Amino acid sequence: MKEFRVDLHLHTCLSPCGSLEMSPQRIVETALERGLDAIAVTDHNSTLQCPEIQALGKERGLTVFAGAEVTTREEAHCVALFADDEARAAFQAYLYDHLPPVPNDPERFGDQVWVNGRNEIVGEAPYLLISALDQSVEQIAAVVHRLGGLFIAAHVERPSFSLISQLGFIDPSLPLDAIEFNDAVRYEKLVAAHAYLKQYTVYRASDAHYPEQIGTKYSLLKADALDFQHLAMAFRKENSHTIVTA
Repeated sequence: MKEFRVDLHLHTCLSPCGSLEMSPQRIVETALERGLDAIAVTDHNSTLQCPEIQALGKERGLTVFAGAEVTTREEAHCVALFADDEARAAFQAYLYDHLPPVPNDPERFGDQVWVNGRNEIVGEAPYLLISALDQSVEQIAAVVHRLGGLFIAAHVERPSFSLISQLGFIDPSLPLDAIEFNDAVRYEKLVAAHAYLKQYTVYRASDAHYPEQIGTKYSLLKADALDFQHLAMAFRKENSHTIVTA
């Protein structure tokens, strides 16, 4: 059994709230400098920057999981992670179908561009990526699982855009694979008020929007190998595989 340092929630220059410095090259270089073994690319309601970072990560020896931070109809944020590019592309098509066609205003919200490994702009998302999809959390979870993905409640301790802030609690029938937090003090207070959270697999991630935030909060994945299959096993706590807060 090996131990890997993972940060499973990072934004790129594609997210309107993310720094334009969050290019594939900068993200991969910073992650390696911080001693990370794996990251997850989770832009708001888009997976379009994932392939470039995965390719660069493979060249440099960094495992990169592809995903997105999805805003549900309830305006709660959840993270979806996928095993392969076919599943990622299928989920991207789903995002295209259900993101409201609200034009982005770059001056107000920020640019929404994705770039290649040479920092050249490849494309620009025309619709505002921080909008809520027209799908409920249950509907999104069902699609993610149908595609073989993992579905996680993002930054559950936050007073806005979390499942608990928006709904007041987490429905036990919601098929979550894990819950994520960012701030340890706030999370401890949340667990004190919602003891049922202890039943979930929980990990910490940075939710980095700027290079200096990458890897500042991470978790330790204990697994036989560093890939999607073993990450899923850790979420399910199978065969002594675990993911724990560092």
